[in-house]
Amino acid sequence: MVDGPSGVGGGGDEGPGEREEPSSLGAAATLAVSRESRRQRRRQRSDLGGTGGNGGSGPWGAASGGTPPRLGVGQRAVAVLVAILLLAFAPAFVSGLKKTPRNMIGISYGGGPFESAHFQRIVQPGSGLFFNGWYDPLYLYPVDQQNYIISKNPRVGAVRGADSILAPTSDRVPLTFQAAIYFKLNTGLLRQFHEQLGLQYKAYTTKGWNNLLQDTFRQQIENAIQEQTRRYDVSQLYGNATNLVKMQDAVQTSLSQRLISALGEPYFCSPSYKLGGVCKPPTFIVKQIDVPTAVVNAFQAVRTSAIQIQVLQNQVAQRKAEAEGIAALNRQLSVAGMNYVLLKAIESGSIQFWVLPSGTGGINLQGPAIGNLGSTTTTTTTPSSSSGSGGSTTPTSSSRTTPTS
Repeated sequence: MVDGPSGVGGGGDEGPGEREEPSSLGAAATLAVSRESRRQRRRQRSDLGGTGGNGGSGPWGAASGGTPPRLGVGQRAVAVLVAILLLAFAPAFVSGLKKTPRNMIGISYGGGPFESAHFQRIVQPGSGLFFNGWYDPLYLYPVDQQNYIISKNPRVGAVRGADSILAPTSDRVPLTFQAAIYFKLNTGLLRQFHEQLGLQYKAYTTKGWNNLLQDTFRQQIENAIQEQTRRYDVSQLYGNATNLVKMQDAVQTSLSQRLISALGEPYFCSPSYKLGGVCKPPTFIVKQIDVPTAVVNAFQAVRTSAIQIQVLQNQVAQRKAEAEGIAALNRQLSVAGMNYVLLKAIESGSIQFWVLPSGTGGINLQGPAIGNLGSTTTTTTTPSSSSGSGGSTTPTSSSRTTPTS
């Protein structure tokens, strides 16, 4: 009788130390093999990792079934809410960190989502990093010297393109002015300036600042120049440095008064202004005055005519002086007679002298040649007697000219 594969001799259980007997047919009994699934293998590896390789129970070990605990719905909602709050308030906090450059002054206003707009403080130039508030704006304005240039050079002026101001004189000649104005913002009135003009023009931006100067500053400049130009005629300003300086100072004073009258406060001061100091008028400089070409040509013609008249007057005076000199010479010659002629002849070396002994009769002397005619002069000397106590004899001479070939 052959036993089945479940055991030998009808026994199905064997001890661990018992040795299985070979089948009577000479082959080992067939064993059932069970294949593990991937899920079982992963679970085994997870259990080994949870126990740390020593079979103990870790946080997610065998005692907890080998799987991490899952968050509840409430916990997930709280985590999502915290993340949203961080994303929302982190940029707001970062945006609230402010500082001012060295050439800018800041004025802070509360105006976030939870409060009404109200003034908070003024931040001086060059301040360090500080928290201004949740969504509270900080407006910046310049404290350094500003300028407004009126020039025909399109790359220099405050206005794009060629720019100038036309103003007529008292004799109705239109003059074209190019000028420059230098000033500083009166930071002592910063809050009033911001609330009255800054917010209206958005003057804390570059475009708004330029628009403010163009609408308010420029208009008063034109009015002041035209007012003062009408007090002079063109000849008083063209080429007259003294009158030009007087007019320039008058425009500066008038400009300051007009700005205060138009804006209500002295918001613009001189370049030397400092916080807490006196606000002096902005500095006004005339760069160039252009006179119409026809007027310039007329001035040149008048000047040329005056010069020519002076030249003719000088020539008349010169001729008069020459005539007076000749008349005086003639008067003297009429008095001196032949003695003056002999004196000049002696000085020029045209006369030669010979010493003759007394008692000598007439002697013919050969004179030098005269001019280019090749003629010679013969002088005959004859002593003449004169009565007197000494009985002296004075020689007399006569001359004649004989041409020589």
